Amino acid sequence: MDTSEYRAVIKFLVLEGQSAKQVEERLTAFYGESSPSSATIKRWVKEFQRGRESLEDDARSGRPSTSTSPENIDTVHKLVMENRRITRHELEETTGLSYGSIHNIIHGKLHMSKVCARWVPGMLTDDMKLSRVTISGALLTRYNAIPDDYKFRIVTSEESWVYHFNP
Repeated sequence: MDTSEYRAVIKFLVLEGQSAKQVEERLTAFYGESSPSSATIKRWVKEFQRGRESLEDDARSGRPSTSTSPENIDTVHKLVMENRRITRHELEETTGLSYGSIHNIIHGKLHMSKVCARWVPGMLTDDMKLSRVTISGALLTRYNAIPDDYKFRIVTSEESWVYHFNP
């Protein structure tokens, strides 16, 4: 249940003339563990007894967050796509955003992560998915043709080079 719905019930019970203790008992009896805390109920009972009409929270002072604006997200995305090896420090210097804002944009908004020193999207594109299905089908066909020896012939890797040194 939404907090404004609980507040509506509290307001209704206060208008009926019930005390804070009676309101708390009724809410706990009906909603059980999902009912608001005792302190919350008492606070809202006092507010409604003073004549408050609104069920919503009052506006708070302070500055809204502007670091994750669409413009900043687009700027960071553009810089990352131009140079996949760009670091957070370089992004900070270029955009003027803080480390935490850069982290939030890259991981929270763009859903990217660092793989082999490159920023990559977390989701596969449709072309990548189709390519994987095609390759998997071809490998399965080859395996069905020679099942005994084939599994030892498959070598998988990514785009990075792996050097092996055996002295």
